[in-house]
Amino acid sequence: MLLGILKETLIFQHRDNNRFYRYEILKNEHRGGYFAIIYLSEAHTQQSKKTSGWEIIAPFMQLKSNYLPNARVECELHFN
Repeated sequence: MLLGILKETLIFQHRDNNRFYRYEILKNEHRGGYFAIIYLSEAHTQQSKKTSGWEIIAPFMQLKSNYLPNARVECELHFN
């Protein structure tokens, strides 16, 4: 089942540490708006091998905007 169409990916770096946050903005055609999925970068060490990946921390954040540039701003404000 298709939840939405990926429109934009934004990556932010937290000032206090080296963690990165990824916001994927998706368009939901049935609901007529945008929503975001938020990920956090994670580094794992297993048997002296370091791997990194993304962990979903917010699987669905409804955005108020119906216009992509405003959805970007909304994600930036949420991150800050």
